[in-house]
Amino acid sequence: MAGEPPTERLRVNLAGMFIALIGFGLLVVFATIALAAQDPLWFWSRFEERPVRIIVYRGGQRTVFEPGQMGYAELAEAVRASLAQGAVRSSGIGLSAGSLEDAYGLYLTVEAFFDRPVKLHAGFNTGWPTQMLFPITGRHADQPIVFLGRDGQYMANGPVLRTVEPLRDALYALGFAP
Repeated sequence: MAGEPPTERLRVNLAGMFIALIGFGLLVVFATIALAAQDPLWFWSRFEERPVRIIVYRGGQRTVFEPGQMGYAELAEAVRASLAQGAVRSSGIGLSAGSLEDAYGLYLTVEAFFDRPVKLHAGFNTGWPTQMLFPITGRHADQPIVFLGRDGQYMANGPVLRTVEPLRDALYALGFAP
């Protein structure tokens, strides 16, 4: 039609919009998990901390390992290596007073103590524990669970690790075969 200005055609970059939408979706998922886990590095399974004291309980006997003692370096590295494999999921399991007493008195159990709060990165909140309990035999040993604690109290819902085989191997090498 005469006298009307030519109309401009609107150009839409569908590929750019699709990439932006996917990027925004990934950001929302990442941020949601980070907020729930209270850890922006939830995806990082790295763990470099070493315990300052490790206690091995076996059948009512208690053996303490501290830096400089024979066997400490192997156990400390095994604890670190087991935790560095990462957590798979939360267990939904807690330690009752009876279960803790049995872990100390009846079964093969490893307890690691840290001099400051440490962070076990996971897609769920693991808190900032200063002590960890690894059941090697007995109750709760059917899964590679680590119970996290602080001030002598263990929290429920301990993480299920990918493996505790480094810890089992170190215990075996030190004569603590189950």
